[in-house]
Amino acid sequence: MSIIVMKRFKSWFEDFLWTWRNCWTFRFDHYEDNIDRLAFFEEINNGWYQMYIYPYDDMYLPIISAERKMRLAEQPYTFYVSEEDYDALMGAIESPPKPSEALLKLWERRLPWDD
Repeated sequence: MSIIVMKRFKSWFEDFLWTWRNCWTFRFDHYEDNIDRLAFFEEINNGWYQMYIYPYDDMYLPIISAERKMRLAEQPYTFYVSEEDYDALMGAIESPPKPSEALLKLWERRLPWDD
């Protein structure tokens, strides 16, 4: 084999080891960093911008389009319930049911990352 092929293989192998080490470290060894949770919300926000903002705005030009102004100014949905339903909802919030036995047992279990 030529020297170039061996150097490329060595580079590939080092990258392979680095990737698997990071995979193991951040998935099993140091999983308390919330990377998946944060990446999830970042992707939701990015997807929203890709679907609703960037078709109308140029992402490299800092000018807000009329469509973007309209979408960002929208008010949230408002819904109304009867007085009885409101009282039932507030009663459930203020005095929730007691947790089940299965849930209490689950809360008593030791967390796997607590040593």
